[in-house]
Amino acid sequence: MKKGTSLQGYVPLRRDPAHASEMVSQVLFGEQFRVLETRGDWHHISLDFDSYCGWVGTNAIHLFDAGDDEMTGPEDGYRMVTGPSVTLVEKGAKTSGKVILPAGAVLPGTSGKIVKICGREFELLSEDGIVIPGPHVDPEVIGMEWCSIPYLWGGRCGFGFDCSGLVQTLCRMTGIALPRDSRQQAEHGMTINFIHETRKGDLAFFENSEGEIAHVGMLMGGGMILHAYNSVRLDRFDQQGIFHGEKKAYTHKLRVVKRMNPDG
Repeated sequence: MKKGTSLQGYVPLRRDPAHASEMVSQVLFGEQFRVLETRGDWHHISLDFDSYCGWVGTNAIHLFDAGDDEMTGPEDGYRMVTGPSVTLVEKGAKTSGKVILPAGAVLPGTSGKIVKICGREFELLSEDGIVIPGPHVDPEVIGMEWCSIPYLWGGRCGFGFDCSGLVQTLCRMTGIALPRDSRQQAEHGMTINFIHETRKGDLAFFENSEGEIAHVGMLMGGGMILHAYNSVRLDRFDQQGIFHGEKKAYTHKLRVVKRMNPDG
């Protein structure tokens, strides 16, 4: 079986095998995937982390045989980029060898400036803005750094987020794995029935006019919610939904609040 990874900041994951096709998600630096099908210069893949499927171009990825330990990096865990971006420089590269990594990118290994992956060696210019995922990570501290990052359909990194990509990435940094889409995410966790029982880190899901889950955000302290709506932003939240600060109106109708770490 063939596997692969991205050695770019991110690679678009497309609905169909064409550059003009809709970007449904992204493969971030260091993330691995399985190749399901090859069609010309395109590969149909499934991401290891969330099993999301789509098409990536051959020139944008690095393939290897499953079980090739030299290609996958250290087995002692991984780190994630939390800052808006960090820089890697490939050692011995013929060109600049510089790779700009967005928030959400994955670095094999849990320490050190040297990153080895797919037989290549990179060096971090700084270890600032990088964490080992786990419950010790405060999503509010990280999320506030991301305010004003633009909204991007299919985005799940610091170069642009959609609503479900934002909360999936924040939860991943706290050690919680969630599916990619908001409707799938809403099927997880424990329902919180009363607003006064909510706490920081809970996820609030919102419905459209057809009653379908269409938006999600993460609750912060002080009755605020972080969500991706035109950009990553902070708005007021109550039992009705999201009250937009500039529009002075409710923009999203609350459906349900879920706690993904009920024991946390």
